[in-house]
Amino acid sequence: MKRIAFVMLFVLSLVVSLPAWAADNPKDNPNPAPKCEPIGGVLMTDINAIALPSATNGTNLGPVFGDLQGSVAATILGGSMAAGFDIQHYWVTNSGDKIYFKVAHLTPTAANDVVAVRWGDYIAQINGGTGKYKNATGTLDCFGLADFTQLTLVLRFRGQVCYVQ
Repeated sequence: MKRIAFVMLFVLSLVVSLPAWAADNPKDNPNPAPKCEPIGGVLMTDINAIALPSATNGTNLGPVFGDLQGSVAATILGGSMAAGFDIQHYWVTNSGDKIYFKVAHLTPTAANDVVAVRWGDYIAQINGGTGKYKNATGTLDCFGLADFTQLTLVLRFRGQVCYVQ
């Protein structure tokens, strides 16, 4: 009799917990909530490292350290010191994943050939990628300096990336 009661209680507990198991199944939820995490690091590039013969501006290229470590390239698509610059980023992590970005806008502060980038004046938006960054979203807020005489740039970045699970 005790065995029957135990088996009945066990079966009843399985039936009661079934909806919770079903809710955890990703196939049952086509739009899972993204998991977001803070990110930060430093990047440095050589300005115009890849010269483009048909454009005024080439592409910057250099390493990234921190949570998104790997390599970054950035091409200035156009703009001016007064209006700011539109910039397209290309990012590859050490694991080989690509991170895609929307075109970012930089509002510079300049003194001669040195451009200061203040927090909030240069925000890049993550727009998917490959591997773990497929369908990812997020933002990078940048701070640093670009020296157009020495053709170097160093930026600190912080923000968050959200992954769809």
